[in-house]
Amino acid sequence: MKNSPSEKSTIALCIAIAQCDIAWESPEENFAKIKLYTQQAKAKGAELVVFPEAILTGFSMHLPNIAIANNSPYIEKLQQLAITENIAIALTLFIKESNPTNSSAKPNEKYYNRIFFFTPEGKQYTQDKRHLFRPAGETKWITPANKRNIFSYRGFNILMVACYDLRFPVWCRNRNNEYDLLIDMANWPIARNEVWRTLVRARAMENLAYVCGVNRVGTDSDGLSYKGSSAIVDAKGRTMAEVDDETEGIALATIEKAPLDSLRNKFPVWMDADGFELDPEATYPIL
Repeated sequence: MKNSPSEKSTIALCIAIAQCDIAWESPEENFAKIKLYTQQAKAKGAELVVFPEAILTGFSMHLPNIAIANNSPYIEKLQQLAITENIAIALTLFIKESNPTNSSAKPNEKYYNRIFFFTPEGKQYTQDKRHLFRPAGETKWITPANKRNIFSYRGFNILMVACYDLRFPVWCRNRNNEYDLLIDMANWPIARNEVWRTLVRARAMENLAYVCGVNRVGTDSDGLSYKGSSAIVDAKGRTMAEVDDETEGIALATIEKAPLDSLRNKFPVWMDADGFELDPEATYPIL
């Protein structure tokens, strides 16, 4: 029996946030953890699992040694994991791209903090990090994004950002409801943890969108400690799922399109937003 025209299918997406420690510059150990949490998330019914920033290596600036090429076996393994487990996977990786030179010298290499979204259908979506964390030396190594890539997955328009990007509302601004879900993957230290918690909720409320913020726990080799405070929040800033602070684990929430559309119709603050044109190709302010 066919549904009547008045009956609409529910657009929903079950998301798992994987809050975990990261082994410093140890891709094999970290890939094993990615696989474990991906399988656990799938077993609990998740359709997407999101990991902290730089999950494969930690936030190390030893990029000549740890950055991987776009044809790295790790990218192939991550894509295959998404296909095999039938679940989308979102994470960031340090990527190096070589630009051949006209001399016999070593090719000029550029590095990116690149966000990947691997689908079980075999597709990949990517977004480079725009705002580079100056105190950690990221501005010395990483090439910033020069465009935003919003894509659609299972009925939701998605924008992905990385860690420090969350501090910058213009980059995250949701003009005319361009996106429904903002995903931020972070290595946000405990000293600024309350800022992290606040910004996750602020970006949701100001943009009338779901926000999924995933932060790591543990202590890295630079001596920085991380509390986590990973959460999925709705467009009113209310917590839908979270992982206990300083604890490894996963938490799930199902986001739905209909309640979001209803809120945007009843409370259309997006219609009164200040007009501007984002110019991501403008020179990044690296001094």
